[in-house]
Amino acid sequence: MLHFRRFVHKGSPFANLFPDKLFNKRRKLPAHLYVADTQLVEQINNSIEPFMQQTKCDTAIEMNPGIGLFTRKLLNREDRIRKIVLIEFMEHFLPGLQDLHTLYPERVKVKQGDIVGLWKLSFQDRMDNGTRVADMLCDLKKSEYNDEPIAMLFGAVGCYNFFKHLINSIVFQNGLFSWGRLEMYLAIPPPLYIHLTCSNEIGYMFYRSTSILFQMMFEYRFITQLPREHFLPRQGENTVVKGSKLQKVESINPENLYLVRIVPRRNFLDLCPIADLQALWYFVKQNCVSRRNRIIPNLEKLVPRCGPRLIINSVASESLQPLYADENVSALPQYSKRCTTMSNRNFYPRMNIYTQFGDLSPSQMLTLFTQFRHWPEYSDSSFLASLESTLLKMEATADENITGITEEDDVPSDITDEEVTLEDIKKTESSEVKLPKKKRKSQTSK
Repeated sequence: MLHFRRFVHKGSPFANLFPDKLFNKRRKLPAHLYVADTQLVEQINNSIEPFMQQTKCDTAIEMNPGIGLFTRKLLNREDRIRKIVLIEFMEHFLPGLQDLHTLYPERVKVKQGDIVGLWKLSFQDRMDNGTRVADMLCDLKKSEYNDEPIAMLFGAVGCYNFFKHLINSIVFQNGLFSWGRLEMYLAIPPPLYIHLTCSNEIGYMFYRSTSILFQMMFEYRFITQLPREHFLPRQGENTVVKGSKLQKVESINPENLYLVRIVPRRNFLDLCPIADLQALWYFVKQNCVSRRNRIIPNLEKLVPRCGPRLIINSVASESLQPLYADENVSALPQYSKRCTTMSNRNFYPRMNIYTQFGDLSPSQMLTLFTQFRHWPEYSDSSFLASLESTLLKMEATADENITGITEEDDVPSDITDEEVTLEDIKKTESSEVKLPKKKRKSQTSK
């Protein structure tokens, strides 16, 4: 059990500006995190400086700005950032943020909303044809996907579902990226970043369909480590269960968050056209229900006698290159894979009947799907019927995690006080009703 000093305490200069519940509640992976220390703000500001010199964005979105410590650093970048949109989850912070709008009426816009919970808002919009997501993002100018990013997004987030929404926003062409690409600077827990960026060498407990799809669709770069004790809510005691399958990842830098840069790949729609995005998503999810599934026997159920085409491949394979030549590889987090270019012509070498889906890298999985997509039998295969059935079920339930495509031993999502189930959301009668807190088990013994 590890105990950490907490610089953010009730005696801190800014303590009276934060609600007591952020001090009293300790969570291992809270969905919403707040910057609460001036030294932390300086560290973040200095760390992103090289990227700010290169970006072409003039609009910044800050999720959960809290008391506005980092917001003031954005305001100081007047030569680069012309518009700042502050989207705050907690009503407690809104009066102070509105004061910033009063001081800078042309530059600062304040909204109450939950970017971390966009997946919930998307669900509600689908239930009642609402415009919650559109209203939250209405200050952004729409742009083509392959244009320059339309805005920079800053914040700290510990919610697994947020990153699943990023993937699904590209796949289903809705949500956050329906306006265009965003350049994101996020502080996230180490286990979450490692899960998203690991290679298959770490093992099947961590290398999953979400890892594969994320690396296909996004460029990512580790910037630096940030002390967790300078964020609120306060950190819960880190207990690692001996013998747990998650132990080797959960024990990595539990006292820190990782500051990372994430941008959707500009050329991804050239590698996989919009018309095939949902098919690619389903291909990866379905075949990674168990990553030990063997490729050729599984695909021969869809296209009989397709094995020789995969074993005997005469097309030259493209090699991948590291995306950031100036990256300090020795400073990368343990188990995190270096970001590379992406290709749909990166063939797995020497494939045979024993090769498993879990053996493939993200680019090799994309290449395999591209091969499968262009076979003459594709249009008549049972794959398309299965995809259509899955999408119809999703439409009926508005649930992106329907039974049938959940991976074995799936990484559990983080549990926070703000988390709600889809059943909870269904019970809300209007967009103004607050979502209920997660029900707690009664501790009263019978």
